[in-house]
Amino acid sequence: MENIEESTWYTGDWRPDGNNPQAPYNGLKIVATANYSEKTNPPTARKLVSVDLEVVDYTYNPNGVSSPLQLTQSAVWYPIPIPTDTTVSPPEPNMQFTVVGIGGNPLGHIRLDVTPGGSFVNIQFSYGPTSRKREEIGYIMRFPNQDDTIQIEG
Repeated sequence: MENIEESTWYTGDWRPDGNNPQAPYNGLKIVATANYSEKTNPPTARKLVSVDLEVVDYTYNPNGVSSPLQLTQSAVWYPIPIPTDTTVSPPEPNMQFTVVGIGGNPLGHIRLDVTPGGSFVNIQFSYGPTSRKREEIGYIMRFPNQDDTIQIEG
């Protein structure tokens, strides 16, 4: 696989108030990298194989608390794992990661929806302090289903 395209999506309160007095304040950042099939000889269009995601929560930690996951199938909701806090013994779920599910689900979810117009990252979660939870639902970014930028060497 080869990483071809990266997208970043932000949400939240990016002003200097709230729980964090310094940038990036109280928001989330999701970084997605599309992985396409290997180059072939002769060159052909490469198909989207997976999308690597990193969900970073800055609500309580100005350095961010990161949860990585990979989407390999379409139309399947993937739970966003709560990262482990390794600063305590024994390690336990990191309580600075505020991303949770909605409608009673304990975990937030992300999925990849493939359409003829491209593959879309779809989100369904809430985040933030308990007293100020924010919901995020819907599509946040699009990747082409195939990489048509074929370069003939020679």
